[in-house]
Amino acid sequence: MLDGARFFHVNVNCTDLARSQAWYTAALGLVAATHTAPESVQSGDAFGLDRARWDAWILTGGRGMQAGAVDLLEWLEPAPVGAPPATAAHNGFQRIGVTVPDLDAALTRVVARGGTVTEPAHAVETVGHQLRLAHVADPDGVRVELVEGQSAGLSFVAVCCADLDASLAWYDALGFRERARIDSDGVGGAAFGLDSPASIREVVLAPAGGGVLSLILVGFEHPPVEFAPARAAHAVGIARAALLVDDLDDACANLHAAGVATVSPPVAMAMGGGLPELRFVCFRGPDGELLELIESPVASAG
Repeated sequence: MLDGARFFHVNVNCTDLARSQAWYTAALGLVAATHTAPESVQSGDAFGLDRARWDAWILTGGRGMQAGAVDLLEWLEPAPVGAPPATAAHNGFQRIGVTVPDLDAALTRVVARGGTVTEPAHAVETVGHQLRLAHVADPDGVRVELVEGQSAGLSFVAVCCADLDASLAWYDALGFRERARIDSDGVGGAAFGLDSPASIREVVLAPAGGGVLSLILVGFEHPPVEFAPARAAHAVGIARAALLVDDLDDACANLHAAGVATVSPPVAMAMGGGLPELRFVCFRGPDGELLELIESPVASAG
């Protein structure tokens, strides 16, 4: 349905852009690549808001924008609201994964820059090989899984599902392809904000266009998922996962034909700083997660 779609960025809303930017760059090794800050207020219809103005940095890893990025954003109008979900057993976006070349050094920097280590470094066996990872929270409490790897960069975004099989079928209909399945018992409760260890099932997916960045669907065997209404687009925490498509109108037609409603018709919005406008649309996944389709600037220019 979304032929050729590939991840562009994952949007993380923060309360203090300068503080969060320093944390993601100095602690995790990401690079501030592009600054988006529209000069004036625009309609917020695309996000389900009455108005929209923000200040944001696109943060990339060692492989640049082609490998996906963190869109670190502070809402100015309307102001940011709320906080990240108290536990990881809450429907919707759950955590992001970031690779770091030196996990121990990164954990030291995480605390020095105002974050929290929720689960220390440890080794796990997954998909036929061993990984070394840790769980941390950024200065606003956003959950981040750090995985030791060759270079810094965003690697995945995870969604907690009320019904894993139903969510998997929904993403399969969009053209996502399965990469791996991971079943874990006794997952650390502290890492997920839980009173006791959890049992989870995870399915790793790639969009139709492939790429480095993955989507992980997470189902809880124990404890049960805490289901709540979808969070607002300006709520603090992981807010959107954006994919690039070559033909936005065709993608929207396919969504509507499949019964998937968009928040608004496609819109074009200014990014500020001499950057080109971006044309995009947003829609909700089965667990309230907000997804975004952005028309490739190269395609739209043609």
